Amino acid sequence: LEYRITILDAAMADQPANANERCVGPSSQVAGKTSSCDGCPNQAACASGAFNSPEALQKEAQEKLSLQRAFENVSHVVLVLSGKGGVGKSTVASQLSFTLAARGYAVGLLDVDLCGPSAPRMVGTASKGAVVHKSGSGAWTPVYATPNLAVMSISFLLQDTDSAVVWRGPRKNALIQQFLTETDWEGDTGGLDYLIIDTPPGTSDEHISTVQFLQKADAVSGAVVVTTPEEVSMADVRKELNFCQKTKVPVLGIVENMASYEIKLSDLTFLQPHNGTNITDRVLEKLRTECPELLDVIASASVFPSSGTGPEGMASRYGVPFWGKLPLDPNLLRCCEDGVCFVEKYTNCAASRALNGFVDRLIKALPVDEYGVEKN
Repeated sequence: LEYRITILDAAMADQPANANERCVGPSSQVAGKTSSCDGCPNQAACASGAFNSPEALQKEAQEKLSLQRAFENVSHVVLVLSGKGGVGKSTVASQLSFTLAARGYAVGLLDVDLCGPSAPRMVGTASKGAVVHKSGSGAWTPVYATPNLAVMSISFLLQDTDSAVVWRGPRKNALIQQFLTETDWEGDTGGLDYLIIDTPPGTSDEHISTVQFLQKADAVSGAVVVTTPEEVSMADVRKELNFCQKTKVPVLGIVENMASYEIKLSDLTFLQPHNGTNITDRVLEKLRTECPELLDVIASASVFPSSGTGPEGMASRYGVPFWGKLPLDPNLLRCCEDGVCFVEKYTNCAASRALNGFVDRLIKALPVDEYGVEKN
């Protein structure tokens, strides 16, 4: 009960994510007392009156005002989600941010994966030993990967980046609220065109808190959902899509990551089939001598077995856009390790074309003109 109360208190909204279908809302005078409340895990907490007292309502109003002020200069907020871990959310989030920034937009990247923050490394700020500081107004100043790409992560607050963050839900929720209300995104750009939020796997406390805080500020523009093509991944991603439906978060598109492995023939390693002996030099020399035109051919192979109609079919069933396939490219992985913009370094390859296509779709769905635009 204490845990449930804390969750609701830290991220109170008109309808908690785990509430019954006909929830009247924790701030209602009949909260916890109507027939629609029967069996709800929050019933006892709501019936206690803790959320509809004058003090609680005043606190709620102040929290909402604080969140709304925090996003006054942010045009669009985009969540990068997936029910499954290891499918490439951080890769997609960081490279979407880089690509948008490369096109001249003012971009923020907020990492709310508190236990496994990857964003700082993937945008090149981790190696600089960057830390965040509080300004004179008390706001946190994010770290800038480029002049128009600001980054905020728990990684900047840890003395040792290898330290484990062993926190329960309430403490995570409190830090997420601080990130959302106390980060100064205005900087030299006068605010953000796009704030990309990199999330952890699942539909856990971080997701519920982030979405509910953003909804109080009327700041949720939509979500990009990342998956790989096999059923083990898609089974969890379907839960994420249901989460978006329940919390009324628009799904901008589904990205099929690691759809295939693509590499130039000349970058492959060749082995003897019977004993694994490396024969790369011999094979490449023969190709250079007899078929040099083959060295630049792109070799492609499936990484995961696609299940049924795959992510594209899943998108169709849920009535959401399918953005396309992002191949597994060693150069893309290297750019994420080195913290550089992939589409600027590798301009003419399948993965670069895919990322540019994703950004085209994002800009079309959430446009920003030269004067800025009101949030959708």
